[in-house]
Formats: sequence, structure tokens, C-alpha cells
Amino acid sequence: MRLTDADLLAELDKPEFAAARGAFVSRRYAKGRQVFSPRESRNSLFIVAKGRARVYLAYKDKEFTMAILDVGDVYTTHTRAHVEALDDLELLEADVAVVRRFFTSMPALATAMVKVLGDLLSHAFSVIDGLAFHDVRRRLLLLLLHEAGQAPVEEDSMRCFAHGLSIEQLATIVGSSRQTVSSLLNGFERDGVITLRARGVICVPDITALQALAEA
Repeated sequence: MRLTDADLLAELDKPEFAAARGAFVSRRYAKGRQVFSPRESRNSLFIVAKGRARVYLAYKDKEFTMAILDVGDVYTTHTRAHVEALDDLELLEADVAVVRRFFTSMPALATAMVKVLGDLLSHAFSVIDGLAFHDVRRRLLLLLLHEAGQAPVEEDSMRCFAHGLSIEQLATIVGSSRQTVSSLLNGFERDGVITLRARGVICVPDITALQALAEA
């Protein structure tokens, strides 16, 4: 569920970015561990080197997932969001002030980071728009439609993708309960617009039918 096609890890591996790469320190976090919280004073920038991280807002007993960060994605901790390790996680972390010093001498690095952070901001606005203006059924359909649109087309026009999330984690993305999301997915399968396979794989036989259902 990558947010962007830009990959900062690949950029930092270029010889011209060697000095900037040296500013990042590798840190590891176990699956399920809280990586950052709004209460912390650290102002860090990190790049996901291995695993996935969930960025979410929390209010009382509710959580709203703003993004799932994958390998190569970048994020800064100076926000009101929490960050949790969805898998065993490795991050490359650096102080924002240190990274900022490289921007003047390495404009290509700044451009790459702005691209990734811009994509993340765009995704966050999409999440907010969905929560404000669409019901949970439509939010889930739009999420499935987005993922199917990124998936390769197989010989029979089937599009399959592995979201790698539990039903509960999917529910936090669309702002609903596990029971509701499970019921909706089973209903979509009965309608023939998706096929649920093992290990979190969802197949879409006809993306136009899924789109029509989302727009109905």
C-alpha cells in the first residue's frame, strides 16, 4: 500500500548523497511497538528501511489511520500523529535540523523528500475527505479501487493485490469497526466484485464493476 513511487533509499544510495546518508542512524523496533508519539520532543525525519509503519491519530478510544508507510517512504515526527510498527521495523533516522543543512548543497535530495512528503500529505487529505463526506461502505470501496488500480492486470483481466493488513487494521484505515468491514467485504464477494483469498490477497475480476459500485 505504498503512498508514492518515489524511493528515498534509492536516492540516498547514489554517490552524490553519501554525506547525507551518513547523517542517518539505523534503529529497529519490534512488531506492535509504539515508535513515536505526539508527547515526544524529538524532531526527527525517518525513512523506512524494512517493514511497515502505521501513522495514525488517536482520540480517546478511537484511532484513524492516516497512512501505511512502506520501504522507501519518509516521515517526520513533528506532528500530532502516532507511529506504530506494523512489522518488525527498521528505520533510518536523523535530526531534522541536520538533514536540513544538506538541502542547499544537495537540491536533488530536497526535491526527492518534498515529492514523498507531498504524496503523504495528499493521501492524508484523501483520508480526511473520505471520513467527512463518505460513508464507510464507499470509503472501503474507494480503498479497494485504489489498490486494484495499482495492481498488475493478469491474463483473465483479474487484478490481485496483497494488502498485508488484518481486518482490524483495514478498519482503522476506513474509520470503522472490524465487524463492519468484515461484513462489507463478505458482501462485496457475494456480489461478485471481489474474491477474498488467503493471506490478505484480494482479487478484482472486473475493475469497472467495482468502480460502478463505488460510484453508485
